[in-house]
Amino acid sequence: MFFKFSETKGFRREGLQNGPGGALYYPFIAIGEKPQGSHFKMIARIELDPKAAVGEHEHKGDEEVYFVVSGHGVFTDDDKKYEVGPGDVMVTLDGHRHSLENTGEEPLVFMAIIAE
Repeated sequence: MFFKFSETKGFRREGLQNGPGGALYYPFIAIGEKPQGSHFKMIARIELDPKAAVGEHEHKGDEEVYFVVSGHGVFTDDDKKYEVGPGDVMVTLDGHRHSLENTGEEPLVFMAIIAE
């Protein structure tokens, strides 16, 4: 499969995982559109607004990877907090909780991948 970002239709989402604020969401594989035989449930580029957050949530039966493209924020992994920036990778395993807050003045751009 190949996806060209310039040909991907983005749309606005508010309250990601009940977090404050919103983001531009560019799905390459959207939730509910998992390819047959694939382990990937979602692959998306997310541009999280300043002061917005992906609310804390637990993964049950799947795992998620975030890769920061640009911007800065705070990632919560269960009860630990980490400052994150470009190039950082965060992995949330099955049975664990996480959240991501944009603490900067510009969008926090990251890739999100969920697999089972």
